[in-house]
Amino acid sequence: MKQLIYIHWWMCFPDTETMCEVIAKRDYNPLEEKIWKDRFEALKSTYQIIRPEMPNKNMASYMIWKMWFEKTFPYLNDDDIVLVWHSLWAMFLIKYLWENTFPKEIKQLHLVSSVFDESDMDDDKKYSWDFAYDPKVIPHIENQVEEIFLYHSTDDDIVPYAHTQKIKAYLPKAKVITLTDRGHFFGQLEFPELLENIIA
Repeated sequence: MKQLIYIHWWMCFPDTETMCEVIAKRDYNPLEEKIWKDRFEALKSTYQIIRPEMPNKNMASYMIWKMWFEKTFPYLNDDDIVLVWHSLWAMFLIKYLWENTFPKEIKQLHLVSSVFDESDMDDDKKYSWDFAYDPKVIPHIENQVEEIFLYHSTDDDIVPYAHTQKIKAYLPKAKVITLTDRGHFFGQLEFPELLENIIA
C-alpha cells in the first residue's frame, strides 16, 4: 500500500524563558479548534496515513527530531511515498534532504504555508534556531522528489505569502497553488486542492 507521511505544527525556542515570554503574549481560546482535521479520509483505501508524534513540540530541536523521524524508516515500504509538511516543517525537510538521503523514493512533496527564513517575521514568530539552513541548498530537494507542490494563502497572518514565492524561485519545477482565504490553514476541515493533487 502507498504511504503518506503527514506532520503538522511545532514551535522552537532557545530557552524556557523565551518560550514563556512568547506564550504570555499569545491569545488562546480552548473552544477554538486549532489542529488539522482528518483531511485524508478519501485516501485511506489506497494510502496508509502515517502521523509521527514528534517529541517536545514546544521546544523542538533539529537533532532530536532527526533521530526521531528516522525511527519511522523501518516501517516504510517500497511503494511511492507522499509527504505533507506544514509551516516550519519545511525547514526541517529542506535541511534534512540536504544533509541526508531519504531511504525511499518520494513520489510527491506537498509543502503548506512553508517558512523560507525569518528576515521578515515578527520577533515572536522566529523559531528556526537549529532548523535554519542556507537557502542555496533548496534546489537539492529536486534530486530526491519527483513532484513538488507549494500551497499558500495570501491572507496567511503567520507566514507571509512571499515565503512560498522565495522557495519557488529555487524550485522551478514546483507547482504553486495560491489561495486567498485559508489563513495559516489552522482548523480547516477540508483541503480539496491537496487531495486532488495527491489523487491525480
